[in-house]
Amino acid sequence: MTVTDVIIVGSGPAGVGVAALLNQTNVDYLILEKKEVGCSFLQWPVNMEMITPSFPSNAFGQIDLNSICEATSPAFSFNKEHLTGDEYAEYLEAVVDYFKIKVQTDTEVLEVTKQKGGWVLSTNQENFFCKYLIWATGEFQNPQINHIEGAEHCLHSSYIKHPGSIQGDNFVVIGGYESGVQMAFDLVQANSSVTLINPNKIDDNLTSDPSKVLSPYTHEKYIRMKASRLYSEVLGEVVAVTKEESLYQLQLKDETIIKTDKIPICATGFSLVKKPIEEFITMRKDGTPKLVEETDEFYGQENLYLSGPSVRHDNHVFCFIYKFRQRFGVIVEDILKKEKYPKEDIAAYVSKWKVHGMYLSDLSCCDDECVC
Repeated sequence: MTVTDVIIVGSGPAGVGVAALLNQTNVDYLILEKKEVGCSFLQWPVNMEMITPSFPSNAFGQIDLNSICEATSPAFSFNKEHLTGDEYAEYLEAVVDYFKIKVQTDTEVLEVTKQKGGWVLSTNQENFFCKYLIWATGEFQNPQINHIEGAEHCLHSSYIKHPGSIQGDNFVVIGGYESGVQMAFDLVQANSSVTLINPNKIDDNLTSDPSKVLSPYTHEKYIRMKASRLYSEVLGEVVAVTKEESLYQLQLKDETIIKTDKIPICATGFSLVKKPIEEFITMRKDGTPKLVEETDEFYGQENLYLSGPSVRHDNHVFCFIYKFRQRFGVIVEDILKKEKYPKEDIAAYVSKWKVHGMYLSDLSCCDDECVC
């Protein structure tokens, strides 16, 4: 059995980012990755890009919005604002190589058990023991089609690697957020007719928070798509899908029926991979894990932390990299305190992380809205 202070599960931006901070300390850590570094990004559809723009502004005290550690910038590495999944995975691999971050690939965590003094992880390779466990498994590898009866008759949008190569007409996309609009846009660009179904008006901007409305990057595509004769939009909620021979029938909550001969495409989101730690998770009413605000520990589970896009506190959503990276330092600070690091050393680390956008403990600033 391998014993270490900290184990991080997942080598996406959340896992590599928090490891980059631990790498600055003397705390022993290891990332366990079931496939390869950045594997979720390698599975992205070919036309999907980072919706948050990258810009090499590090020299002016504002690090790239998609950076996961200081002194790096995806925009500088690739000389472009919106990286593809393959490119971002390459960026993560470069960070791991340059900073010599400890990652063990091809190691899938199958079971997690709590023991006195820490956590035991059973994997397909060997067993591991750690005092502190950071869950950073991400979401893209766990697509969800919830609240639709007959979901087996649908296809989640994340499984369509080359949407521009799909032939035919009369496609139906369920879900009008980022991936739904992107999928519909790609189909229209390929000269296919598309109907997009969403419960809410897509371009109704009641907030400036891109976690809750379309990002400007996707909204621009949406406006272009709306002008096409190939695009139509239905305001409604799909509650059931049935199939008779080669015809699919979508029933909406208001009992409207929409028919198509193409398998319905569901852009209905993703959720945290949680099976190995499911027994340790208390859920909020919105279906996300309940966390301790001061440390991002799972509620009632000391030394078990969450890092990544599933982090929620009150109404604050941390689903973008530039948001959830601000909680990396909060986790590492708590570990350093428990390891009895000198207070002055911890303060020096925290001060440095704040400058680089890797530490945010006062969430009251997250309530600020744009006025124009």
